[in-house]
Amino acid sequence: MKNVLIGLLIVAAGTGAFFLLRKKKNSDVKNEINKEWIAGKWKADAGKDSAFSSYQYDFLKDGNIIRSVSDSVKADTLHYEWNKVNELVWKEKADDSTGKTFSVVKLTQDSLQVQSKDSLLILFTKLK
Repeated sequence: MKNVLIGLLIVAAGTGAFFLLRKKKNSDVKNEINKEWIAGKWKADAGKDSAFSSYQYDFLKDGNIIRSVSDSVKADTLHYEWNKVNELVWKEKADDSTGKTFSVVKLTQDSLQVQSKDSLLILFTKLK
């Protein structure tokens, strides 16, 4: 009887360790972002109250963002960079020491979803 109990405890501990290690491995993979997918022209949707939605954004590989109203020739230049924990830092000027930080919820070849620290959720859709 004791041997059966000890055997069951060993099996339970092994199973628990397996699932714990498997969960940790999957969460590490989830944090990997293909940062090259951000390059291109995007349209933002952040709800009706957000100023983000009225612009088109062209993310360049050099860290610049060209922001323009879709029917206007006038454009602003902003800057972005990735921090150590794969968050997107949005800056008005490249040499600014701080900027607005966004957690990347999802980044695929045709969509980018970010969330600000104040819980504003922005969905960017790539323009063709």
